[in-house]
Amino acid sequence: MVIVIHFSLSVKQYAQAETCPGRALKLPDRCPHPNCQAADSLVRWGTYHRWACTGTEAYRLCIQRVRCQGCGRTHSLLPDFLHPYRQYVLKLLYQVIWLYLIVGLGFGRLMNHLPEDGPAPETVREWVRAFGYGAGPLLLAVLTRFLLKLAPQTELPGPAPPHLARSRQVQHYQRLTQAHAFWQLAEQLYAQVKGRQPRLAFSVGQMFPFLLHWLQSQQLPPRLFWSPTLSTTPKQPF
Repeated sequence: MVIVIHFSLSVKQYAQAETCPGRALKLPDRCPHPNCQAADSLVRWGTYHRWACTGTEAYRLCIQRVRCQGCGRTHSLLPDFLHPYRQYVLKLLYQVIWLYLIVGLGFGRLMNHLPEDGPAPETVREWVRAFGYGAGPLLLAVLTRFLLKLAPQTELPGPAPPHLARSRQVQHYQRLTQAHAFWQLAEQLYAQVKGRQPRLAFSVGQMFPFLLHWLQSQQLPPRLFWSPTLSTTPKQPF
């Protein structure tokens, strides 16, 4: 499993650190696996390397692995500027989804806003499909339930914007409308959390890391992008 961790480092600073940043980090208090949750059971268990691509640069990162002494499962301490199983940084993923889902740009105009040596058009389209499925069918219901319990006066999202109707596939359109509602509710969630924790540091581009931490706090996989074509992707809502 992945444990999302906040590091006060940029991608470049993380990559250029003399030692693996995870080695000096205080370990989480509990095993994150829902069937374990053993306290004070995690120990460092080696490292591995993975790539982080910003669109203009690619960095080789050292990722700390930990092991639970209770259940024996291993977990990775993933910096929250990354998304599990994605090489590109969350900031770029956020930019793509914001331009397509909220601003309303089609893929042609959207690509003009990305770095010239950034992701291929096919990759960008896959991101939109994966976010549509993850934030739509998988996560919208759980976010709605949580927010209504936290703030019963929450105003539920209205109709989807007209630009989403450009999708010719009915199922894809339905997922995008759900993902758009998820985005609106996610902004309300942050507003509620911010009201309770005034010192919470958050900017527009940090919404996805914020959501990964929220998902983790709910003992859910800290993932927003789920490819609907993979056999390992859940078929039922969380």
